[in-house]
Amino acid sequence: MYKPTLRIGLLAGLTAIVACSASEGLSPAPNADSKGSDTAVVTTGSKPQTPPPVVSSFTLSGVVSGHEPGLDTTKVEPVANATVTLVKIADVDGDTLKPSVTVTSATTDGAGSFRIENLAPAYYRIDVTAPVGSAYLDGVWGIGPARQSEVSVYIALRRKP
Repeated sequence: MYKPTLRIGLLAGLTAIVACSASEGLSPAPNADSKGSDTAVVTTGSKPQTPPPVVSSFTLSGVVSGHEPGLDTTKVEPVANATVTLVKIADVDGDTLKPSVTVTSATTDGAGSFRIENLAPAYYRIDVTAPVGSAYLDGVWGIGPARQSEVSVYIALRRKP
């Protein structure tokens, strides 16, 4: 008796997760058949949309910030003079480059902002080096081939321990 109850619980939990992630409303409620087990019908709604094509070139802009000390972990401050280095790690089809290629770098301004223009579509690693004497650790992020001409990122650096 324990195993059927466990299966029903798992089915109900999975059904709730799938139903809540669908873009449409919930499917009809499960109904019991003559043996007492539950049956659910789950629909996925409309077909997934095809993503837009990859652009021929794009601009990457962003802001580098750091978490301020204290109890409020949502407070951030701009990190000026951080170095943002863009490293091409794979081509647009996902073929890994060996070795990877450093494309360019930029330095953040007083507001922690940076901008890099005329980038070819590819997979990039974004290396952020905190300024010397900074209270923040360096960081690494990544982006895939751009599907719009302007891509913005918001990078938050962790505080040094």
